[in-house]
Amino acid sequence: MYIYFAMFSGIIMLLKKNLAICWELFYIKINNKYKGQLAGNLEILRDFTQEFSLSHNKTNQLGYYLAGLIEADGSIIVPKEKSKNTPTISISFNNIDRPLALCIKDRIGFGYLENIESRNALRLIIRGRFNIIKLVTLINGKFRTPKIEKLHDLINYINNIWLIFKEKLILLPLNTESLANNNWLAGFSDGDACFNINITWPDNCKNVYGQIRLTFEIVQSRMDLVHLEKYKEFMNTLSGFLQSKLEIHYISKYDRSGKQKAWRARISNKKGTLVIVNYFDKYSLFSSKYLNYNDWRSVHNMLDIKKEHIGENKLDVYKKVKDIKNRMNKKRLVYNWDHLNNFYI
Repeated sequence: MYIYFAMFSGIIMLLKKNLAICWELFYIKINNKYKGQLAGNLEILRDFTQEFSLSHNKTNQLGYYLAGLIEADGSIIVPKEKSKNTPTISISFNNIDRPLALCIKDRIGFGYLENIESRNALRLIIRGRFNIIKLVTLINGKFRTPKIEKLHDLINYINNIWLIFKEKLILLPLNTESLANNNWLAGFSDGDACFNINITWPDNCKNVYGQIRLTFEIVQSRMDLVHLEKYKEFMNTLSGFLQSKLEIHYISKYDRSGKQKAWRARISNKKGTLVIVNYFDKYSLFSSKYLNYNDWRSVHNMLDIKKEHIGENKLDVYKKVKDIKNRMNKKRLVYNWDHLNNFYI
C-alpha cells in the first residue's frame, strides 16, 4: 500500500510541476480535434488544474520578491491590438546568477531560459496565457516604480483578450507601504544594488587612522529624461528609507558614446549601514549579491566605523578588510549557492 501511495504522490508532484507548461498545448490539440465541442468542460478542468498547481506556493513573499526583481531587471512586453504576438515577461540575469534563474523557474513551475552570449547574460522568459496570468496575480499590487504602467497595460490586455467572459483582474495601484515591511527591496537589490568597501590606508603623516567605509547604492538611469523624471519620487522614497540623500549621478551609456543622467541612492554612514543590516538580515538576497552582502556585513561586524576603535592593530584590521574586498563583486572566484535551498520553500 505504501509503495502505491508513494508512486501516486510522485505522479502528483510531476503533474503539479508540468501542468502549467503542457496544458495549453493539450488544450489546443484536443479543442481543435473536436472543433470546440469540449470547450466548456476543458475550461472547467483547466481552471481546476491551474489552481491545483499553485496551491503549494507561498504567494505573498514570493510575489513581493519577484515584483522587485522584475522592476529592477525585468521587461514586460504587451502586443499591440490585433497583433499575432503574445505578451512576454522576462527577467535578465548575469550568467553568474544562472542558479538563481533556474531556481525561480523551478519554483514558479514555468518559463524557459535564453542565453545572451554577447552580454554574458541570460533571460528567464515567461509566455503563455495561464503562466502570464499566474505571474501577474503574484505581483499585482506589489509594484513601486513607474514600471507599473507596463503591468497595467498587460492586465488590460489580459482582461480584454483572455478573460472576456471571466472575472477580470483588478488594476491595483502602486504599493506605498514601508519598504521595511516585505522583501520587495531584496528582489530589487538582487537586480540593481551594489555593495562595496572603500579603504584609505593609514600612514604616519596625513592620515594616521585611515578610513574604512562601507557603501551600498542603487542607481536608476533612463535614456529618456522624461521617463527618468518619473523615477524621482520612488528614488526619493528609497533614499529616505536608507537615510541618505538622493543624488544626481552620471554613468556611461551602453554604447560608450558619452554619459547619461541617473538617480542614485547611496549610503556610506553608520545609520545607513544599520538600516541595510537590519533589512537584509530579515529579508534575504538570493543572487550572488548574497555572498557580497555577507562579506560586507563581516566588515561591519569587525568595525564600529570609528577610527579610534581600530586601536593598535589597525594595520592587521586593514589587511583583513582588504582581503575581504578582494574577493567581492567582479573579483569573486568561488560561489556557494546553498542559500538557494531556502528560496521561499
